[in-house]
Amino acid sequence: MKKTMAGFFRKIRKRRILIISAGGLQGGLQCLYIAAANDAWEIIAHSSVPYPQKIARLLEQISTNSSLQIEFADLAWLDYKLSLLFSECARTTLTQLPTSLRVPHCAVLNKPFLWKGPTGEVQEPTNWDLPLGDAQHLASTLCIPVVTDLIRHHCIAGGQGIPPVNYGSLRIAASCGGIVVFLNIGLVSRMTIVDTGRDEILTDSDTGPGTCCINAVIKQCGSADENEGFDRDGSLAAQGSVDGDCLKKLSENPWFLKPAPKQASTRLFNDLVKLPQFTMLAEADRLATITALTARTIYDFYRREFQQLSSGQTVFLSGGGSHNQTLLQYLKTFFDTIPVKSVEELGIPVDMRIPLALGLTVNAYVGGTAIPWESGDNPKVQPLGKWVWP
Repeated sequence: MKKTMAGFFRKIRKRRILIISAGGLQGGLQCLYIAAANDAWEIIAHSSVPYPQKIARLLEQISTNSSLQIEFADLAWLDYKLSLLFSECARTTLTQLPTSLRVPHCAVLNKPFLWKGPTGEVQEPTNWDLPLGDAQHLASTLCIPVVTDLIRHHCIAGGQGIPPVNYGSLRIAASCGGIVVFLNIGLVSRMTIVDTGRDEILTDSDTGPGTCCINAVIKQCGSADENEGFDRDGSLAAQGSVDGDCLKKLSENPWFLKPAPKQASTRLFNDLVKLPQFTMLAEADRLATITALTARTIYDFYRREFQQLSSGQTVFLSGGGSHNQTLLQYLKTFFDTIPVKSVEELGIPVDMRIPLALGLTVNAYVGGTAIPWESGDNPKVQPLGKWVWP
């Protein structure tokens, strides 16, 4: 079956790939539809489907509660509803297109997960994930093969459990030249540094909090925006002042000093907003300071992990946090002479860089390109995940 599939895909000069990827609580599901031939691509359509209120509430409960307390009935309901939401997301994207373009050759599904991290004996730690939703429903609805369980297969191969996006990141960066810094700001922040001259990933790692701490402070403040759960455009943080001493104290958390590569979860940063020195600040100053913390930890990571400061570098922002204008200003201040731009300048919607990199990686794989393991370990399974057939 695998050889037949590989032969089928390689005969298609321009493959149409639908990518559905779980974003943060505010981002919902991102759906990107591309046509890709070798390393060239075009974006045909894209859309985002927000999580319905109950789904968002349960996902938030899971992400912030390390004890993972959830009723079995709620878990079954969540798994079922997300399965339907995958198909709804696909239909939302495809129905706006001419009939001739509405059938993808394959789909990529990056599921949301209940939990991801180390497990097993202390002497032999391994990583695993507990994903949500059924890819079979998507495959049967669209009548196309779906590749999924990407994080799980990376875990089985000895990795920490990250979507295989580095090959796609190399292709996106190729047109820029020089050193390209991709910075995705979701609930946590992740930086990928690409040397386009050597066609090499220099660094790929989480850097620290993205918007998770900002969202937590919004809820603490009980502000008018608390129903949204985030600081829209950074307008509330803009009303406050950064407390330099408190910012320094927050940035000295031991996790920030760990070398790359490393992975973060929102739970790692729960105690930051409980620091007495921080809680004593006025509401607006807390928001300004915690927003500055995201920018500072990103920049500190960059300076610590990448010493080749030279011309020709650009930071390209993506993810929901890039909409926060106050955070953007702090980043520009820290990076100073290094330009900080949106990935939209590369023709990529701001929430779609990760799905695009994922789609380009899968396209290369089904076209016969050998995709190296990003963990550096010997794979025990096929690298990109499990194929589900209609």
